[in-house]
Parts: sequence; C-alpha cells; structure tokens
Amino acid sequence: MSIKRFKNKNKTELNNNYDKLFFNFLLIVRIDLLTPDYNKNTELKFKYEFAHKMENMKFKKIENVINNLCYDDNINLKTLSALCVLFYKTMIYSCNNIFIMLNQCDDSPLLYLVKKDLSITCVKKDTLKQLNESGFEINNIDKPFYSITYYKVNDLKTICSQIGLNVDGKKKDFYEKMVQHVSNAIF
Repeated sequence: MSIKRFKNKNKTELNNNYDKLFFNFLLIVRIDLLTPDYNKNTELKFKYEFAHKMENMKFKKIENVINNLCYDDNINLKTLSALCVLFYKTMIYSCNNIFIMLNQCDDSPLLYLVKKDLSITCVKKDTLKQLNESGFEINNIDKPFYSITYYKVNDLKTICSQIGLNVDGKKKDFYEKMVQHVSNAIF
C-alpha cells in the first residue's frame, strides 16, 4: 500500500468573504486588529465589540445601527456614521455629485472620503470645499429629501442641474428623477 502525500497548495485567491466598508473603516481606525487570517468570524467579533461600546452612545436610532452592525452582513451608511462618531473620525460619502457628511469633527486633522465602491481615502480639506461648490449635500441619511410640496419648481431645477440631471417637464418629473438619482447613489 502506498502512502499519498499531499502538498500544501498555496492560496492564490484572496479572502473576499467580509464586509468591504467595515474592513476599510478598520484600516483607518484600528489597523492593529487586521491580521492575515482576517475573516467573517473575526469581523463579527469586532462588530459585536463596537456595538457593545455604542450601547450608551447618544445617536439617533442607535438600536437600528446596532442591529445592522450585529446581524446584517454589510454595514450601511447610517452605521458608518455612528462608527465615525464612536472613533471621532470625519468622513464624507460622495457619489454622482451628491455628498453626505457622515460625521464632522472640527479639530480632526484628517478627512476621509467614502466612494460608491466602498473605498475610503484620505483627502484634503479643499476636497470638502469642491464638493460644496459642485455637488448637492444631503443633510439627513434617513430622509434625504423633503416632500414634493416643500420645493418650488426652480429649486428642483437647480438641484437637478447641480447633480447632473437634464430633466424637462413638470414639478413631479423633476422630483421623481431627483429621488431616483439619489436612491441609486446612496443605497
């Protein structure tokens, strides 16, 4: 009887079974936690640890944030915003001429930009000025827009041109295109 020897196969593929946004956030706040054997289980352990720290934090709808952190596979922008508050980081989400300040720390020296592909990069304060000039800021992640009756037609036209939409028609058409564009950018 012959004995077969198995050679150790070198892994040629990276482990992609984790929350990309949370992983990129960890790269910024706690790179020491990231090890070569980082996987979904270690990520879940870190998420539980952070959720435990958030329990007494004052944040709007913190229960939803903790549930997203602990029970969902991927964190959302609201949870990222709460993590920014917890770790005192200034972050901006930007996509398709729309941006959201996730947390703004006045004396924080670094500013981070989160993009649609969930990458996070460190940027200069000038980037925030450029976003203010060329993009449209959403003040509330939970409710990006007011109802249609809040806006005048000229306001909607201005917002649509600011985010790069060419829309003709009635007030309802402007509003629907704007909401659709923002929903695609954020969610």
